[in-house]
Amino acid sequence: MVDKGKQVDTSAAPPDPQSAFGAVMPVIADLLERGTRAFALGSWEEAIEHFGELASITEETFGSESQRYADCLVMYGRALLQHAIEQSALLAQKTLAEAAAGSKETEAKEGQPKEEGQGQGQPKATIQFEGEPDFRQVEEEAAAAAAAEEHDSGGDEDDDFAAAWNVLDLARVIQEKATDAKSQLKYAETLMLLGDVSMESENFGQAVKDFAAALEVKRRHLKEDDRELAEIFYKVALAYEYNQESSKALELMSDVQRILNNRLDALRAESTMEAKEEADSLQEVLEDVAAKIEEWRAPPKPVDIGALTEGEQLLAERAKEMLKKAVESGQINDITNLVKSKRDKQNEAKRQPEDSEGGAKRPKKNS
Repeated sequence: MVDKGKQVDTSAAPPDPQSAFGAVMPVIADLLERGTRAFALGSWEEAIEHFGELASITEETFGSESQRYADCLVMYGRALLQHAIEQSALLAQKTLAEAAAGSKETEAKEGQPKEEGQGQGQPKATIQFEGEPDFRQVEEEAAAAAAAEEHDSGGDEDDDFAAAWNVLDLARVIQEKATDAKSQLKYAETLMLLGDVSMESENFGQAVKDFAAALEVKRRHLKEDDRELAEIFYKVALAYEYNQESSKALELMSDVQRILNNRLDALRAESTMEAKEEADSLQEVLEDVAAKIEEWRAPPKPVDIGALTEGEQLLAERAKEMLKKAVESGQINDITNLVKSKRDKQNEAKRQPEDSEGGAKRPKKNS
């Protein structure tokens, strides 16, 4: 405080603008460490809390168009996505368990008791495609029916995926403006995450677009024998396969084989132990890719209901009924609708990106 009657010393140096950064950087580092640790442990809600606060502080410190802010948004969006996947799986498990219990009660009322020892196991949590990567679907047959029967629970699930989409889409809008190779590769990773959201939401057409855009970026900056390039080719192929476009999927799988074989040839030309170990691992990957190609080429095999246990038969029939009802009622969601509804609910957000494609939700600031 300046004493009364004394002149303020205007010759003193102005405040150092860097002092604000010096004060906030330890806070940013602490939030980053806490969020990263929580994510590694699978504590998604804790990771969401830390990364959300980190994104807010980073935006205030470095600006809403900074690449640092975009990096924090990606971490925040990834945590939101993992949490949404977990909640979706739990909802599917709960619904299938209730369906199995309901089928048993119906049988008892109709005077058709179950044989002892049959149908007593735990129901499967999700309907999986054998040999596929772990793309648990957001609206699997059971989850779709649950959304129709339990509006509140289904709405929460939709909001989880919409939040992940919005945060990642905002990061995309910021990152696509950077032109250096490092930033462009980060941009490609964000596009891949958006593709993962679309896959989990069974919006395979949108997933094709997201993965294809990521592929285009990565091809400009990666070598032709880079395994990351093979990975994104595979993701595009998988999206095409799920979108019932097998011919395009198989074309892309040949590119996966070409890239991996080129990498294998390069490794065999080296004499180091690391190269030999990677070559052995790569050979196994190539075998898996070849098996996947044969699987996609073969016509789908009908499921032999008679070969299932009684409990599995009940669940299969119940799941078919649920899916039929969900399709007829229009409850199978499109990610575009998810984003639109989420954005409508977030109109009170302080800022919206100027880019017309990036109407994504910003992380909520702590008051």
